[in-house]
Amino acid sequence: MWGVKLSTTEPFVYSIFGLQSPSDQPTVQQEALRAQFDSLITPHATHIDRLLQNGCTTAQQPTGKTVIWLGYWATRTQYLNWWTSSAVQTFWTTLPATDAGMWREILTPDASRTQYGTNEPDPHRTGLGHLGPRMSIADKSGYWGCYRQRMAASTGDRFTTPIKRDLVPQRPSLDTNKADAPVPDGIRRQPGRVHLTQFPDNICFVVEGQDHSRISEAEKAYWFEHFDQSVNTWMADLVLTPGPDTGMLDSRLCFAPESGRFRTGSTALPALDYHKKVQLFYFKDLRHMERVGRSNKGHAALRSRFMAAYGPDGEMSAGSIGLWVETTVLKGHEMEYER
Repeated sequence: MWGVKLSTTEPFVYSIFGLQSPSDQPTVQQEALRAQFDSLITPHATHIDRLLQNGCTTAQQPTGKTVIWLGYWATRTQYLNWWTSSAVQTFWTTLPATDAGMWREILTPDASRTQYGTNEPDPHRTGLGHLGPRMSIADKSGYWGCYRQRMAASTGDRFTTPIKRDLVPQRPSLDTNKADAPVPDGIRRQPGRVHLTQFPDNICFVVEGQDHSRISEAEKAYWFEHFDQSVNTWMADLVLTPGPDTGMLDSRLCFAPESGRFRTGSTALPALDYHKKVQLFYFKDLRHMERVGRSNKGHAALRSRFMAAYGPDGEMSAGSIGLWVETTVLKGHEMEYER
């Protein structure tokens, strides 16, 4: 397994921008916004994963589409120089207030509260792997709790949420224009942007990615025989029916359309049908994220079988599936949200 050596002199940045389309076919205006924003961000971010999400909110409400730019910036200065430029500010401040459908989530974490792990060999780079030189993390891999131990700050910080009660996300219905549509407490009907800059400490942000585009037919057959159904069941358990005690605050199942389809049929979670898929999660804290993985019996068994098959002496030890996972603990002032 490989990690990445991130700069400790300045925080790096995740920039997550989204463009929502309530229907499966974007309007002419939305296509124009997409092209314009893409031209603004592409030359400046260190790396961008361009993704598509089925749905405008979560997997539980799969109507419409959301284009997502998952941006990686080596330093906060690099990001701010771009964000405060006149071209970007003009674009953002002149967006239609009611129906542009664009939102952003900006995370500026410290490297000491972040871990990255991948099995991808050079020259294949993924996610945070673009922000620094790679390093071996073989001594901190393959056991429960290794993500936490890869974070330098974990020796003096338990990363525990200060919020004692369960947190239940409240999301508006996509049919809020209907008079009888339910609107949860705290959801605003009126137009205009919401800008938040203060959050509870120790929210845990997770990026998980899988790439099947380079696997052989033999490895693909092995995957479908031994892992595919278990993976789909685990992901459905995680995102379709998360209880409040899981600490799951948000989930987005995304995919790269240009990577092509991994299967001929379709599943309950269509994002998993593509070769390259990326999942974005927010948890109440790191402990809740760890507990979800350990407590789901199907996931625990899947993890054990996968490590045996793809380990040094396993049947798929020479396999070409690409996997990466990023886990970040955020302090309250390191998050910014605007919708």
